[in-house]
Amino acid sequence: MKAQWLAAVAVTLAAAATVPAQTWRQVGPAGGTVITLEADPHDVKKIYLGTSDGHVFMSPDEGGHWQLLSRIGTGQDDVVTHILVDSRDSQRLYASTWTLYSGGGGVYRSDDAGRSWTIIGLAKETVRALAQSPTHPDVFLAGSLTGVYRSLDSGASWERITPEHHDDLRNFDSVAFDPHDDNIIYAGTYHLPWKTSDGGKNWTNVKAGMIDDSDVMSIIVDPNNPDNVHATACSGIYHSMNGAQSWVKYQGIPFVFRRTQLIRQDPRDSQTLYAGTTSGLWKTTNEKDFKRITPGDWVINAILIDPKHPDRIILGTEREGVQISENAGSTFTSANVGFHHQHMQDVAIDKENADRALVVLTFDTDAFLVTTDGGTSWAPLGPGLKRTDLRHVYAAPTGWWASLTTGGWMKYDETTKKWVKAGLFVPEPVVTPAAAPVSTKTRKGAAATAAPKPAPKKKTAPPQLTAFLVNDMAFGNGAWYAGTAGGLLVSKDEGKTWKTAATDDFVKQPVQSLEVSADGTQVWAVAQKNLLYSADYGATWNAKELTFASAGNLKLHRLEDANLYLTSNMGLYVSQDAGRNWNRADVRELQFQDVAGNRDALVVSLQKHGLLASFDAGKSWQRLSDPVADSYFPVIRTRRNGGLVAASATEGLLSLERGAHVSTAAVGVSQLTPASSTTGTPKQ
Repeated sequence: MKAQWLAAVAVTLAAAATVPAQTWRQVGPAGGTVITLEADPHDVKKIYLGTSDGHVFMSPDEGGHWQLLSRIGTGQDDVVTHILVDSRDSQRLYASTWTLYSGGGGVYRSDDAGRSWTIIGLAKETVRALAQSPTHPDVFLAGSLTGVYRSLDSGASWERITPEHHDDLRNFDSVAFDPHDDNIIYAGTYHLPWKTSDGGKNWTNVKAGMIDDSDVMSIIVDPNNPDNVHATACSGIYHSMNGAQSWVKYQGIPFVFRRTQLIRQDPRDSQTLYAGTTSGLWKTTNEKDFKRITPGDWVINAILIDPKHPDRIILGTEREGVQISENAGSTFTSANVGFHHQHMQDVAIDKENADRALVVLTFDTDAFLVTTDGGTSWAPLGPGLKRTDLRHVYAAPTGWWASLTTGGWMKYDETTKKWVKAGLFVPEPVVTPAAAPVSTKTRKGAAATAAPKPAPKKKTAPPQLTAFLVNDMAFGNGAWYAGTAGGLLVSKDEGKTWKTAATDDFVKQPVQSLEVSADGTQVWAVAQKNLLYSADYGATWNAKELTFASAGNLKLHRLEDANLYLTSNMGLYVSQDAGRNWNRADVRELQFQDVAGNRDALVVSLQKHGLLASFDAGKSWQRLSDPVADSYFPVIRTRRNGGLVAASATEGLLSLERGAHVSTAAVGVSQLTPASSTTGTPKQ
């Protein structure tokens, strides 16, 4: 499916009392991290996918296409550990979650096939396992860090069926029902497996044959033979033919690959097993000889086997997204159309040619991906730069530039297909005073005459690679500018050499953010407490103190030459006269990250998460309500045709499609009251 975010108009940003209907379209890069997969037992072509930040996707054609349905939880750190489709009703789904930071989690239910979710139990619990009884569908199990819980009424109420404060019956990673008797329950902990045969009244540690201290991450019971049980652990794969009374560890998988997260059994042949590890997918057809059938750097988090066509294997991976095999694992192909869930560290979007974008993913292998066709295709950049050495990336007119955590730059050389060091700094000349002239006498008794005073000597050190930390870059006609820890720098040769922009002391202060007008005439820069300004292509500079500099984390944004914005830790500051006067346009508590729009219609991204829109030049704000709009957006850009392109930290690049205007009540926006203003006039 072609993703032409260049051609897509995101939203008409016009001053109006209504909010455009919101339809986000993800445009890549495709793939990302899958935590869980689940097929609808009534329609195996319908598959649900859960992510590490609460998002739920659905495919109606068994992985051919994906669409984002919803977000579970209120934050962005809800890890969806399991999704279950009710065996009685395809519209009813259950999900278990735990949160990375916020202390949330629990069991959720959806009554509309995953479009909305309600927490139904175990709120604030770290729920890592969930199962529905195959014999009594009203009965559910949930495993959490504090114990195993059971519901007898489809999740309406829950009871703990493990002893409270038990030394070992805690930290549960997996639960499983016996397929014929739901009073027989298996549960895996961080330390070995347990079993009950009386619905939880009594528990037995079933560890015979298993290496001590094994973290049991999954347990499966053969639906045709309840005595045939498999368990996966950090120490390997274990098999029992007597209902877990004793275990035998499979051989054949090297020790380094023994962290096996899950195992699945071929529905046609109980001896054919697929094991998902942190080092690829492994397969055996005789319960003895395991062979890896995927690349070793794939991390397998989920496995689905089509019960009608068992040669069709669907994998959920970390980073590689969804991978599908039609031949029992002999080959796999990517199946990520519509699934764009790449976590991004940084992004650069060319302001002059929005077809060009560079994203930096939050891992080192192929971390730098580029599109030159508006997201239709993506390609990795060549070697030379590690993601961990990166500070920021920039879309320069001549190519890609990157500032480094150690100072200075690298640029991408299209000829050699490598990142190379760039940016020579030319120091200011050092003036050496001339020696005092020596007096001479022309004849006896005549007055001494002074020799001509020699001119001071200027000495310039040879250029060296720039060592300053680079905070920002901006590109004008005939000049590039860089805001660094050593002041404002300028280059007149497309970044080959750099020098301090002026001799004024205020230009030598650390500069954290800057902008250049469309024609290059005007340049603005934020340096500590001052706004620096030039109206003559950087030839001369003036400075104006920003009285609100204590707001912290000031970042300058130019939407039009007269319209400047400063995002900060205490809100958004607006100037509609090229920086002469400033007004605070929002409530103090909001912390803004980026802004896009025009004079009256604005969209801002918050430092925590979410987007706000204003249609009255920042006097009031309305929250955009959408599963994607609730993400964290480090960069948002307005297109020349009025569209909006946003870079999500977890969803890749997105565009907001044009739609019919609807009332603010229809999208559940939040009205925010404007705060007081602050004014001032810089020197001109």
